[in-house]
Amino acid sequence: MPASVAVGRVNLSHPQRGQALSPAQIQQDLSLIAEAARASQPRLPAVLAAIAELDQASQEFIHHWAETLALSQQDLAAHFLAQVPDALAVLEQPAIEGWLLKALDTFDQRGLAAALQVIQDLPACIAAQAVARTGCTLDQVAGFLRHFIRALGGRPLAIVSDPLTYTDTEKIYLPALLTTLPDQAGNARLLKCMAVYLWAQNRFGTWRYGTVGQAITQLDALGWQVFQRLESVRIIARIARELPGLAREMDSVAYVDDAARHAWASFSAAAHTLEDPHAGVQDSLALVDAGRALVLPPPRQFQGEMLPHKVGEVFARRVPREKDALRQALANLTPDAVEKDPDNPDDAPPEVAAEGEAGNRFSLAQTAPDAAGEPQYELRYDGQKLALTAELEALLLSILQDLGELSDEHLAPSGAAGTDPRDEQGSPGATGLGDVSSGPGEVFFYPEWDYQRQHFRPNFCALTEQLVPEGDDAFVARTRQKYRGLAKSIQRVFEAILTEAQRQRRQPHGDELDLDALIEAHVDRLRGHEMSDRLYTHFRKAERSVAVMFMVDMSGSTKGWINDAERESLILLCGALETLGDTYAIYGFSGRTNRRCEVYRVKTFTEPFSLAVERRISGISAKSYTRMGVAIRHLGKLLAQTPARTRLLITLSDGKPEDYGSYRGRYGIEDTRHALLEIKRDGIHPFCITIDREAQDYLPHMYGLANFTVVDEVMKLPWKVADIYRRLTT
Repeated sequence: MPASVAVGRVNLSHPQRGQALSPAQIQQDLSLIAEAARASQPRLPAVLAAIAELDQASQEFIHHWAETLALSQQDLAAHFLAQVPDALAVLEQPAIEGWLLKALDTFDQRGLAAALQVIQDLPACIAAQAVARTGCTLDQVAGFLRHFIRALGGRPLAIVSDPLTYTDTEKIYLPALLTTLPDQAGNARLLKCMAVYLWAQNRFGTWRYGTVGQAITQLDALGWQVFQRLESVRIIARIARELPGLAREMDSVAYVDDAARHAWASFSAAAHTLEDPHAGVQDSLALVDAGRALVLPPPRQFQGEMLPHKVGEVFARRVPREKDALRQALANLTPDAVEKDPDNPDDAPPEVAAEGEAGNRFSLAQTAPDAAGEPQYELRYDGQKLALTAELEALLLSILQDLGELSDEHLAPSGAAGTDPRDEQGSPGATGLGDVSSGPGEVFFYPEWDYQRQHFRPNFCALTEQLVPEGDDAFVARTRQKYRGLAKSIQRVFEAILTEAQRQRRQPHGDELDLDALIEAHVDRLRGHEMSDRLYTHFRKAERSVAVMFMVDMSGSTKGWINDAERESLILLCGALETLGDTYAIYGFSGRTNRRCEVYRVKTFTEPFSLAVERRISGISAKSYTRMGVAIRHLGKLLAQTPARTRLLITLSDGKPEDYGSYRGRYGIEDTRHALLEIKRDGIHPFCITIDREAQDYLPHMYGLANFTVVDEVMKLPWKVADIYRRLTT
């Protein structure tokens, strides 16, 4: 028999798993929902009779959404029932779901009256559905575009919705809904071509640092229009040479009609010098005066806008930041980074000098272009090639994409290397990629996943960042004394990690022959091809590229021993992490309702470990409730912005997600699970360490079977955290 579930003041039938409600039970439930609104909705008895004549699947659909609406407000469900026969006559079920989700989102944000207007305005929903059948939303293709644009190369670019179509050299802005072409597939293809064109502006030098100011200060309105057309000729020619398939796809959606196609053909013929493989943005600028006499074709449909003031704002932040990052990276290079001379492999590499010791000994050399004709570069020290980490290589590529070259100032190592990380005066504490400068008044809004609706509640959670007040130095001293033996053991284990070797295959010189590479080279020789000289394996010290966010439960249930164990674990772990050199941050989280979600800064990614950080760890204390989803989304965003090959979000918690209102039981678990899936798509690996003995009931569903561990005794937590971290990062 089906159980009963209360919705407001109404008890509805609730089937057991795998059971379906009978038509009689559906009619009974719908009658109960409609009862309270019959005075204002006299049609409801006739509507219920009409619903009873529908097929079983349609009745179950209506019952599900009436129940979902009633969970928020019973009047919404009653008004839905009054409208649903008319809706089913003209709309498919997915369109009806979209209409109802809009009403629920409106109810969350603006209340009952505004939500009822959405329910009652069925014609607006019908009109929107007509657009949706032919249009393509950015949400439908954004995931694909992010991966596609990243695969094309160059600086990674985020995909963001905006009324205007443009790039600021860090993001690509595209319309949330595109209805330019008569079918959905065509509009999806046009969105893709818009993204490719804006990527090409970045990749092929339209926004070189020097040209932005020149375009702003020297070109009048007509000159700026001419320049945009000239750059389009140059960019499309580059795409046609290097990505001919994409060029054909872009051509298929470029023009409104044949007249526009012919206009572009004439204009391109007049500017044919820009189709030369070596043409650059300066060549486009040089042709502006001559182009004023030409008839300008209409913009291609994928071109979008060019907004140099937006680019200038981004340059003002990025160029000095990346210069400082490069100088610091050069200062931190060790002799191991210098590749050995294959003729003298036993020679010691030269010591890497800091600024002022022996002049600037770094240089950037251009090597043979790649298969697409793009120039390639290598960083050298005293003429010897340096083996670069992926992060340093990406930094160099980004700077070269902006500037086209590196100045002597870029190649001068920063004098900040060697600063004691425990010296509070040793770092200016400049804000970096992993920081958010949010004072007590700054609020971040995040969506929340409602499993019942199978939809996000947009901007539902308001989150603030706060700095944890500093605690007692005595707690830090007691922890070091209590765990002095364990601290030494952890230190030895982490030091051993740094001595591990990493095998690099297919090297031009090295310690032993690479058998696989040798076989491939022999096959090439038999086929008459030139043999590769990369026939060796080389062992070098493993380069760690790890960024870790520690997310600490500060809910009220952690008060006492649990809070002490969390703080002790962090104090011991921070000392060991300084040995590894991993990038890490520590934040606490708590909150009370969706409008008062809070995260507490203990240590940011760019902040050095110091006495102040230790005091903040000591100051971690129990607060309110455990609304985990919004904290995961916020801290995951900070972690995703931090450059590293391996990114971990490690949660220390004592129980399941729980807060006031509906954020209990399955609702909180499903929102947390969805937030974890979201950060996984950003390349972040989540892991949970909990002391909740009932965690086996819900953590496998949230984190996966292998991504959590249960510590059976609170006092074992400091021992466990360091061991788990070691296993996750080696």
